[in-house]
Amino acid sequence: MPNFEWDDSLNLGDPLLDRQHKTLIALLNRASEACQASDKDTEIMHCLTGMYLYAKEHFFDEEGLMDRLGYPDRDAHKKQHKFFVDKTHAFTDGQLEGSLNAPDLLAFLTTWLREHITVEDAKILRFANTQDAPKR
Repeated sequence: MPNFEWDDSLNLGDPLLDRQHKTLIALLNRASEACQASDKDTEIMHCLTGMYLYAKEHFFDEEGLMDRLGYPDRDAHKKQHKFFVDKTHAFTDGQLEGSLNAPDLLAFLTTWLREHITVEDAKILRFANTQDAPKR
């Protein structure tokens, strides 16, 4: 699977969120490369663990922003974050059990990240830009 390349459609204009999104994409690309490695089981586990932990940190920051803004769709957005964390955890369990389907993992991560950033996270920043309160 080719690398997930950062492009302008992913740039939200918030330095913290953009940096964190780039890190998540780098972790996805690392997972893609790990699927081809000779010691792929270990590498995939490291990637999944890193993705899971970093996503939780990123979601904490993003959810804090939504709370500070009074973002009206924050509960639905938080449910999407929970789905991602739960799904990543399930992939990790699959890896431990030896039943992980790497193409499914990579397809999920690629699709979810692109759609979540360009649609759902973009809504937060559009809302923030209509507010007088500072974002941070």
